[in-house]
Amino acid sequence: KPDVTVDPGPAGQVFEGEFRPGFFGGVLTVVLKLLMLTRPDVAVFGQKDAQQLMLVRRMVSDLDLGVEIASLPIQRDADGLAMSSRNRYLSAADRAEALALLRALRAGEARAAQGATAVLTAAREVLTAVPALSVDYVAVVDPATFTPARPGRAGPGVLIAAARAGGTRLIDNMPVVLGAGAATEGHAS
Repeated sequence: KPDVTVDPGPAGQVFEGEFRPGFFGGVLTVVLKLLMLTRPDVAVFGQKDAQQLMLVRRMVSDLDLGVEIASLPIQRDADGLAMSSRNRYLSAADRAEALALLRALRAGEARAAQGATAVLTAAREVLTAVPALSVDYVAVVDPATFTPARPGRAGPGVLIAAARAGGTRLIDNMPVVLGAGAATEGHAS
């Protein structure tokens, strides 16, 4: 392990960073090494790990690396589950439970015009209807900072979720365009 690594800052300590301490520091250190060795004009990352994508973009910007970070949409299996090497560990029953992640994201997206609280409420309703699914987090975040979307905030957001189906931990997300929602909207974390 190197003595000098990249510190992802506070945005790397929440959500995935909370459940996988040190993960983003390792990822960013490896990505920085690869970018410095190859000096690409463009590097392409998938959108499935939205937090990692945001942190890579922030690192590239903060360190003036001069690399464009492009992204590709989440690839999904025929049933809609986000593709992951971890999917092979899902039993048929676990996979059926895991599909609640996508249903929750879609339910939240459908309520986006009503604001972050409505998005979270809809997503949580779907996830709590599947008691065998162990939810680590569900949140609506600002895509540039990964801080919870402020009440009444309008504009782009990302609905993120992580859960365990059986022994397999899965993450997924969906971009949302938030409406201002009700003036009395509550905290969206």
